[in-house]
Amino acid sequence: MSRTAMAARLAAVGIASLGLVATMNSAASAAPEAGRVSATAQEWGGGWNDTRDVTIREKPSTTARKVGTLKKGDRVKCWVSGCSSVTGGTYKCTSGSPTEKQWHEVRWAGKKAYAATRCLEWGRVE
Repeated sequence: MSRTAMAARLAAVGIASLGLVATMNSAASAAPEAGRVSATAQEWGGGWNDTRDVTIREKPSTTARKVGTLKKGDRVKCWVSGCSSVTGGTYKCTSGSPTEKQWHEVRWAGKKAYAATRCLEWGRVE
């Protein structure tokens, strides 16, 4: 992927994230039931990939324990509003792709986990 295409993709993710935060209503601040995420929180956004499986990890690193696999076509919810990301260990989505370091915090089996940011598409998920 060219640097221009990558910059455009990054800008689109940022704009989409801002739009998600701006459209949240006050219901998002309501405390969810024990062990459940509120319906509003589930609409914050998430990630998906329709071309390959993506590993979900305990920490933002390829050496961290694997906690699951997001199967091709499945969705994963963001951990918090705005789909926050952190800088972590390096990874490549495919053997020919550039090295990346950004990881999104996601909800996996009710716990915080991490998905490689550039290996998924990000936006609103129902």
